[in-house]
Amino acid sequence: MSAMTRQERNAGLVFLLFGLAVATYSVTALSTGTIKQPGPGLFPLICGGGIVLLCLLWIFRGYSEPIGSEPLWEEKQWIRPVIAVIVLLVYTAIMEDLGYPLSTLAFLVAWQRFIENAGWRRTAVISIVGTIAMYILFVYLLSVPLPLGILD
Repeated sequence: MSAMTRQERNAGLVFLLFGLAVATYSVTALSTGTIKQPGPGLFPLICGGGIVLLCLLWIFRGYSEPIGSEPLWEEKQWIRPVIAVIVLLVYTAIMEDLGYPLSTLAFLVAWQRFIENAGWRRTAVISIVGTIAMYILFVYLLSVPLPLGILD
């Protein structure tokens, strides 16, 4: 196992703060309810608590190892994470106007082409099947109303 870098240790602290913020928000602003009658804050509380627990384990593991001095990313390895964030932001921005089916299809196409570097055949199959499967899951199985946007 390689030594933990200073960037990894700092990332653990940042995610620890994020987990604490999620857990605090879910308790103070949302109703957590009970296990039998969960409120809207129960799942974020569980997720925030899980993030906190994992980050504490990560941070404590890091303090038991020497700090390495390797760079956070190799040359130009930061490009794909930045593209992923941009694709996610565009997806959330177009969801309401374009609607769930079309925006999800566009999201999956962009993800497959720009992040996964998939060929067009694989991109088409994953995007179409993924969009249909998620639509069936949310609308018909979970009864979640999704915006149809221009298809309405």
